[in-house]
Amino acid sequence: MRYSNLNVLEINEISRIVKEKQPSLFKQICIFIGQLFYYTFIVHFKYKSLPVNYKGLVFFGVSLNNRRSLEPIIDKVEKDTYLYLNNHVTDVHKRRAWWHSIPYIFSLIKLYKKSNKDDKSLIIKYFTRLWTTYGLYKVAGEMLDKYNVKVLVLANDHNDINRCLIFNALERGIKTVYVQHASVKKGFPRLDFSYSFLDGQESLDKYLYAGKPNGEVYLSGGVRFDFLYDKIVKRNDEVKKIGVAINMLDDFEKVKNLCVFLKNEGYNDLILRPHPRYQHLDTEWLTKNNITISNPKEESSFDFIANIDFMISNESAIHLDASIMYCPTVLYNMSDNIVLDDYNFVKNNLVKLAESNLELLNFIKNKNEIMPSKAILQFYNASSGSHLEGKLGDTIAIFLNMLCQGEENQFDKKYGFVKESDILHKIDDSFAS
Repeated sequence: MRYSNLNVLEINEISRIVKEKQPSLFKQICIFIGQLFYYTFIVHFKYKSLPVNYKGLVFFGVSLNNRRSLEPIIDKVEKDTYLYLNNHVTDVHKRRAWWHSIPYIFSLIKLYKKSNKDDKSLIIKYFTRLWTTYGLYKVAGEMLDKYNVKVLVLANDHNDINRCLIFNALERGIKTVYVQHASVKKGFPRLDFSYSFLDGQESLDKYLYAGKPNGEVYLSGGVRFDFLYDKIVKRNDEVKKIGVAINMLDDFEKVKNLCVFLKNEGYNDLILRPHPRYQHLDTEWLTKNNITISNPKEESSFDFIANIDFMISNESAIHLDASIMYCPTVLYNMSDNIVLDDYNFVKNNLVKLAESNLELLNFIKNKNEIMPSKAILQFYNASSGSHLEGKLGDTIAIFLNMLCQGEENQFDKKYGFVKESDILHKIDDSFAS
């Protein structure tokens, strides 16, 4: 099958709202060639073929955050009934994907020529990402066929390989289940899953901007929050330990200035947590200034939050983690970009925005006044205070088992959901567990 007419812009819809800087077109081509060599002569020998003696249930999550959302469910699924694909090196045949992509450079050039001005800029900015999508699409289809997938569970709805799997599953009539792994923004693609388990109404409102979901939606709460209930701690009345969580957009010079300011104000116990892909960390400076580093590859965000009295971060989903763990948190801009409030955390009163150092200092000294109400928490995480609080891993595992057996229509009544519309299921507040 040829993929000349594949809509790679639709598959990479998320690229329209991503703010990350990209290398020049020439550098992208050089990186592609380097990756082709790497996947052909090095990674190819690490690729593994998994056994297929299972019942057709496949979990796919290749990032750390994806795995943290899927594993509470997987832990409750009967062993030998599922496959878990969790490594982009050994589970995705990228050598085949990159080689299959090569002839389609002409298809991408053709797409560029007929695109409007904005799409042309997008194609140049993400040229090799769009180019390799042709090959990833073919490989995704091969994966589904090879493992004879009946139900596919994903924790990511927007990156290239996940989107390729989703579109291929739709073509094949495979049931798909989405488990939200982080907060979302306007501009995320439409929910094209058979079943979607979302954090709450706030997430659904943003997804609706992309159109009505194709399948059914459960406002279940975030399964990734199951871990936190054992980690909620009583915090000091006065702030002693401050956590600073930085993301890809943050300027490390501004981060250093913030740390110096806090130390000058007497807050000497600082813990800095970088995004897993942050590349500008000056560990030497942090060590010299006695600032602890929270390694995101070794310590979960919940463990990080459990160890602090107050958190400061730029626009990031980690604010929601902190709020649900009853840790006061403030949005503070450490980049050259303006604050867009993409997550609507400030608009919806989940967090306060500190627009100056003095305002930040006032929030730290009056931390109890910035905590969100229970109603706001439930707007973001539907299971807060319900019979499903801390039990979503078990609950979704049961749903998947019933789905595999064709008994999903019995799920709501047995486990405390009520169907409010043709697509929407909410937690039944009157349900007695």
